[in-house]
Amino acid sequence: MICSQLLCKMAVDFGPVHCGSCGAILDENPNAPVEKRLPCSHCGSVSRSIDVTCSDTLSLHSKVNLKARHAGEKLPFMEQTVGDDFYRKDGRWMKLYRLIDRVKVWYDEQVTDPATGKVVHECSEPLTNHTGHGSAKIKNERLSG
Repeated sequence: MICSQLLCKMAVDFGPVHCGSCGAILDENPNAPVEKRLPCSHCGSVSRSIDVTCSDTLSLHSKVNLKARHAGEKLPFMEQTVGDDFYRKDGRWMKLYRLIDRVKVWYDEQVTDPATGKVVHECSEPLTNHTGHGSAKIKNERLSG
C-alpha cells in the first residue's frame, strides 16, 4: 500500500522520443500507441526509445521504546519513548519524549514541534496523579443480566 501511495505522488518526466533503431530524435508524443506511430523518416522503423525520469521525496521517521525490568518481574520499573510521533491533534509529525519511572513514581512527557522548537504539550507529575490516559483510561463495564 505504501508503494502505491508513493507512485501516485511521484513526478514523471519524459525526455525526447528517439528512434529505437537509428537513434534519430523524433517529434512524437511519448505516450502514442504503437499503431499510431509513423515510421522514422530516416530508417522507417517504428521502434522507439524514450528516457523517463521518476522522482519523489521520502521522509523517514524513527522512534525508540525501551522497557527496563528486574529479572523475574513482568511490570517494567522504567519505560521510555523518544523520537518522532504523529500528533493527531494537528496532523503533523512532532518530537516526543516520554518517561514512566515507577521507582521514583514519576511521569514526564513533552511533545515539541520540530519546525519551531515550541513545546506543544507538556506533562510532568507524580505517576499516581497520571490517570485516565492511554491504558489507564476507565473502561466501560458491560452490564450483566
